[in-house]
Amino acid sequence: MVSQYNPFKENRTEQMKDLWKYYVPFPGLDSTGKPIVVQGGRGSGKTMFFQCNSWRQVLSQIKKNERTVETSLDERGFIGIYYRVDTTFVSSMRSKEETHWESIFETYLSICILQEILELLIALDNDMTLSENTLSEFAATFSKRICPDSTVDTIQDFRNECDLYLDAIEDKINGIASSHQGNLRWVNAHRYINDLCSAFSRIFGRDLLFKIFIDEYETLQTYQQKIVNTLIKHSALPVIFNIGLRPKGMKTRETISKTETIEAPHDYELLTLEFDSAAYPDIVRSICQKRIALGKEQNRIPADASEDIEFYLGKYSIDYEIEKICQTRQKLPHIEKLKRIIQERSIEENLPPELAERYISELCEDAPIINSRLHYALLCKKTVYTPTLTELYMAYKSNTSRYMDWMHNRKYGAVFLLCKESKHEKMYYGFDIFLALSSNIVRYFLELCEQTFRIAFLNGYSWNGPIPAEIQAEAAHYVSEYKIIDIAVYEPYGKELRLFVQYLGQIFYKLHTAEDNTLGEPEPNHFNTKDLSLPDHTRELLDSAIMCNVLQEGEPTKRKQSKLSPETVDYYLNKIYVPYFGISHRNQRKIQIEVNVLNNLLSGDESVVKAGFRDFFKMKPEQPVVNENPAHQISIFDHLQGGQS
Repeated sequence: MVSQYNPFKENRTEQMKDLWKYYVPFPGLDSTGKPIVVQGGRGSGKTMFFQCNSWRQVLSQIKKNERTVETSLDERGFIGIYYRVDTTFVSSMRSKEETHWESIFETYLSICILQEILELLIALDNDMTLSENTLSEFAATFSKRICPDSTVDTIQDFRNECDLYLDAIEDKINGIASSHQGNLRWVNAHRYINDLCSAFSRIFGRDLLFKIFIDEYETLQTYQQKIVNTLIKHSALPVIFNIGLRPKGMKTRETISKTETIEAPHDYELLTLEFDSAAYPDIVRSICQKRIALGKEQNRIPADASEDIEFYLGKYSIDYEIEKICQTRQKLPHIEKLKRIIQERSIEENLPPELAERYISELCEDAPIINSRLHYALLCKKTVYTPTLTELYMAYKSNTSRYMDWMHNRKYGAVFLLCKESKHEKMYYGFDIFLALSSNIVRYFLELCEQTFRIAFLNGYSWNGPIPAEIQAEAAHYVSEYKIIDIAVYEPYGKELRLFVQYLGQIFYKLHTAEDNTLGEPEPNHFNTKDLSLPDHTRELLDSAIMCNVLQEGEPTKRKQSKLSPETVDYYLNKIYVPYFGISHRNQRKIQIEVNVLNNLLSGDESVVKAGFRDFFKMKPEQPVVNENPAHQISIFDHLQGGQS
C-alpha cells in the first residue's frame, strides 16, 4: 500500500481523465431549463461542470456502470455538447481585408459543434445498431450545406472532411488561397445547429434536448460575443446555448440585432460559482471525500483513513497561536511602553505610588501576553473612550462584560501586532481558514490541501491523525507566495496588477501593524473608491483584476454616506494572497482609497506606485517606503524580469 498518495494533486480539469469520478454538482446548476451563464474565476469549477454534463464524460460513466445508453439518455433529459473557445483561432478573425468575419465565425462555430455531434454519433454507432442508410443520408445532407461539392456518405468521412473545412478557414485567416476554400459556404449558426440537432433526434426516434456549453466566452471578440448572445437570446427546443465566463467577461450584452440585448433573468439564468455561496463548505467537503474515497478504492490510501477533510485540517485556534508566540517570546516592545504609560497616567490620576506599582505588575508584567497587549492598545492613545487606570484594572480583575467586549473585539487584531513585534510568522491553518483563503474557489482549496499533504508526507505523516498546524501554515504561505508570483503572467495587465497587489497588500499590512493601533477598526483587507469617477483605463485595470480573480467584488457594506454615495462596490483582495502579506482573512474593515491614489497604484510604474503608497499615508516624498514585513521584499522586479522563479 502506498500511504503517501496525495489525492489533491490533480486540481485542474485538464489533468483528469474520468472527470465524473471527481465531480460534485453545485446546487442549481443541473436543474435549470433555460440558458445559463455560469460565472466564475480560474478554478471555480466552470469547466468541470460543463464537461461532466457533456456527452464524453456521460458516456464514459455509462460504460463504467455497465448501463444502456438509451436508458441513461432518457434519465438525463439532455445531451451536452462542450466547446472550449480556441482563443488563438478566434482572435485571428479580424483582418481589415476581409469584411465577412461574422459569417466566417458563425460557420467556424457551427463546424466545431458539428465535429462533437459527429464524434458522438461515431461513439454511439459502436455501441448501438444504427441504420447505415440513415447515417449516410445525415452525412450527405449536412456536408453539402457547408460544402456543396462534398461527396461524403459516411459519418467517419464527414468527420474527416470537417478538418478540411477548418483548414480552409485557417487559410482565410492567414490570407492564403485554399484549394478547398472555393467550395466552402458560410452558414447561419442558429439555423444549421438547430437543424443538425433535430436530425440527430430523428435518428434515435425521440425528441432530444441539446445543451451547448461554450467555455471561456470572455476570450471572444466583441462581434463574436454578439453572435453567441444572439444564440442565447433565441435558444429554444431542441437547442439551448449556455456559456461559461470569468467575472467582467461579457464585453457586450448586444446581439446582432441593433434593437436587442440579453438580460438576466429574462433571457438566461446567471449562476455564480464563488464568493458568497452558503453551500461552498459542504461542496468542498464532498469533493475531498470523493477524492479520499477514490484513493482508498484504488488501495492507495489506508482503508481505515477518515474521509472527512476537516479531520485532517481541524479548526484554527487563536489561543494556540498566542501560545506559539509566547514560546518564541523575547522582550516585547509594548511591555516597557505600557509600564511608562501606567507611570504617567498614575501621576495624572493622582494615584499613590504603591497602587501604580500594583497596576504595573498586574496589568503588565504578570498579565498574559494577549492581555498586556490589549491594555497597551487601550491606553496608548488618550481619547474619550480611553479607560482610567483604575477602570481598566477593575475590569481586568473582575473580567467584566466591558472587558470581555474589549477582548472579543480586539483579540484577533492584537495577534497581528504581536506577530510583528515578536517576529513570529502569522499562522493560517484549519478547515475554516482554508475555506476563507480559497475565496470560494475550489481549485485554491485543493491546492492548499495538496501542499499540506505534500509537506506532511515529507515529515513522515501517514494518514493517522490531524496534520500539525505548523505544516498547514507552511503550506498556506507556500501557495500564497506562488499565487502572488503568478499575477505577473496574467494577460494583458500582469505587471500592473502584480505591482498593485504588492503595494495594496503593504498598505493593509502597515494598517494591521501600526504600533500605536488602538484596534478600534482592525484587520483591513478590502477597499472602496469613488468608482463613478474612475478614468476608463483605471476601470479597465480593475475589471481585469476581477476577471483574473486578483480582486473580487461585493456589495458595499456599512455605508457611512447616503444612498447617493459615489462608492457602488467594495473590492476584496483575494484571500489566497493574505498569508504572503501576513494580514487578516476576515472582512472586518474596509478602507477608502481616493481615485488619484488608486490611479497611481495601478499605473504599472513602480516609482508612481510608490508615490501612491506615500500619498495614502500622507508621507513626505523623501520618506522611504519601507517594507515592515521582513519576509517579503517590496521590489518585484526579480519576479517580473525572471518570470516564475
